[in-house]
Amino acid sequence: MAISPEAASLKARSTPWTERILNITVSNASALPAWWRDAYHSYRMTLDQPDYPCFFGQAAERRGEMFYAFDGQHPQVARTTMRRFVELGRDASLVRHSLAMFCAPDPELTSHADFLRRFWSILRRLHDADEVPMRPADPDDPWWEFSFGGRKMFVVGTSPTYRKRRSRVIGSGMLLLFQPRELFTDLATGKPISAEVRRQIHARMLAYDAMPAHPDIGFYGDPGTREWKQYCLPDDNAPVTGRCPFASG
Repeated sequence: MAISPEAASLKARSTPWTERILNITVSNASALPAWWRDAYHSYRMTLDQPDYPCFFGQAAERRGEMFYAFDGQHPQVARTTMRRFVELGRDASLVRHSLAMFCAPDPELTSHADFLRRFWSILRRLHDADEVPMRPADPDDPWWEFSFGGRKMFVVGTSPTYRKRRSRVIGSGMLLLFQPRELFTDLATGKPISAEVRRQIHARMLAYDAMPAHPDIGFYGDPGTREWKQYCLPDDNAPVTGRCPFASG
């Protein structure tokens, strides 16, 4: 008998976070590296703040709808984890789960430009290991979204190199958050989230970051919006220009 979404959600909420780490087995979860635990607790403390702007992320964490991976800076870890995440997403009870991929803190990561380079390098290597072509393939298409195994995902990059945009700082290392496109649709109607929800998020960003939402933030599929520009935002509100680093390899 298939488990209902309600029962699956209840089970997830009661499951320790360590049992949702995709790059270990449950049997060795008791011997996690110290930085793994530190990274998770910094992430959890950030999302637990009542005024944190992204209530999608807050809700997913509280409902136990998050998977985790660590050492995402290593290509093999990233590839293996992403394959497992996509496979798990074929289960209807897990289709709205997201993946938080933590990278080890690196004292040499001091510039925002270096963060951007590393972020796009991880996505490029994942794409190179993917056997399913992206549809569409051109990041300049308003319907382009990063995908793996045919599953479209919005990717949020956070880094300690942010100084002004503090909503994009979660701990002392880089974090890539992979959010399936299904998260941004209403469960009841199947339609994209409303403009009112987006307005509320923008208002929370203004209060939390003490700066307006970045001008490149928009709705998926709008002719004037490009998804890739929203993945790892600048630390100011200058519009992103030039080609997508993903396209240029």
